[in-house]
Amino acid sequence: MDLDSLVGQLFLIGIKGKEVDEETLRVLRFVKPGFVILFARNVETPKQVLSLVKQVRSVLNEDVVFAVDQEGGIVTRFREGFAVSPGAMAIAATGNAENAYRAAKVLAREMRAVGVSWNLAPVVDINDNPNNPGIGVRSFSDRPDVVAQFATRFYEGLKEENVASCAKHFPGKGSVSLDAHLEMPTLDKSLEDLDGWEFVPFKTLIEKGIDSIMPSHVYLPKIQSTKEPATVSHEIVTKILRERLKYDGIAVADDLLMGGIVKNMTVEEAVVKSFAAGMDVMTVCHEPDAQISSKRTLLKRIEQDALLQKRLEESIRRIQRFKQKFAIKDLPDEIHFDPENQRIMQEIAENSITLVSDRDGMLPLRLDENDSVFAVKLSRLVQVQESDVGVPWVAEQIATRFNCKLSVLDENTKIEEGYRCVVFTENAHLSNWQKQLLFQVRKKFKKVLLVALRNPYDCNLIESSSICTYGYEMVSQKALLKVLLGELKPVGKLPVEVFK
Repeated sequence: MDLDSLVGQLFLIGIKGKEVDEETLRVLRFVKPGFVILFARNVETPKQVLSLVKQVRSVLNEDVVFAVDQEGGIVTRFREGFAVSPGAMAIAATGNAENAYRAAKVLAREMRAVGVSWNLAPVVDINDNPNNPGIGVRSFSDRPDVVAQFATRFYEGLKEENVASCAKHFPGKGSVSLDAHLEMPTLDKSLEDLDGWEFVPFKTLIEKGIDSIMPSHVYLPKIQSTKEPATVSHEIVTKILRERLKYDGIAVADDLLMGGIVKNMTVEEAVVKSFAAGMDVMTVCHEPDAQISSKRTLLKRIEQDALLQKRLEESIRRIQRFKQKFAIKDLPDEIHFDPENQRIMQEIAENSITLVSDRDGMLPLRLDENDSVFAVKLSRLVQVQESDVGVPWVAEQIATRFNCKLSVLDENTKIEEGYRCVVFTENAHLSNWQKQLLFQVRKKFKKVLLVALRNPYDCNLIESSSICTYGYEMVSQKALLKVLLGELKPVGKLPVEVFK
């Protein structure tokens, strides 16, 4: 390979649509990326994804590796026609790490069937800050040992199906209070603190042979000499990840167009700095012009700098080793998914539903036309989420079945008095208007069932019967409906501490 092609190998880029158009062709031919990441914008059906993968391979070559954020739960790119997994916290709520292994195997089999062999999962952040806006139910737990246990089995499930995994987000952002998609969070911990907490699952997975690790855009003032994201920090990527933790796999940057980066430097600057810091794969998920200028800038800097040329040799060695293992040589002509895949995901969801309290004696539900169902409209709370929004299906089902009124909550809703109600929330603990409405509901109704459709911390806001789903994929909503109707016992256990 010439230098231009070698530098292209360092890039993981996103493309625009569901097929290769002229603009995408221009970007692919210029950047010559070693890796392509798919998002919901690229996905319609399994057959269409396979067709897109084949189109991109015909422009590049068969060793291009396709990546996707297929964590399960709210971060699921492959939905229609695929088996959708409950998210990490829901899986941990089953209390059985084998469910992480089972879910990962299903995800991996279906990914490989459409030509995708790199899952940017599992999330190994320890969600010990209930007010964390960017992680929450994407985390397995608020305890490092639980995160390590479930993440390891998830990794092993992917590995068995020959799909690469990625532990993220190094050095850990479960404790922060800002979303790195929007701002650069600060993690105010010492190296000793990190060693005994955030690093625990990373160290476990490094020992197991994890295929890639994703540094993120957090700033650690007690460790870094310069105020900049860890992604571009030599102290974090080389001194700690490489030298202290002895990691020699792929280090792949979180998207370098996130607010945590571009509010502090240009994307071109970030690409050069992260590469110099020890990163192997630079991620530019959007903006064709930024992808082209990033490649052009990095190529020019490497041509001029002997130290960066040495860095290129290191990264190419790791990338070639990675590709020998995970590049898919032959793609199928047809796709056949086993119906058992859907059944496995449904079973996991049914074992995750968690009854926190039935203080008001609300289960199984016995409502009449004078009772009320309240629900928030599900929304895209963080940028990494691409799932559907709208009124929860399960709330509509309950209202229809019991012939009672369904009210969609917003900031202007007035709560009338009643006897019984079911209220569906989405991260009410982070929403002042949802909190105020819950307080009203508690005052106006004798019996209340709070259903926390996302983070379980909502259950701490009022004294009531309460139940958690840790996400609102259809597998979870269908499992919840069975529990509410008394057709299924809620056997899940809280994987995080809610009452502090």
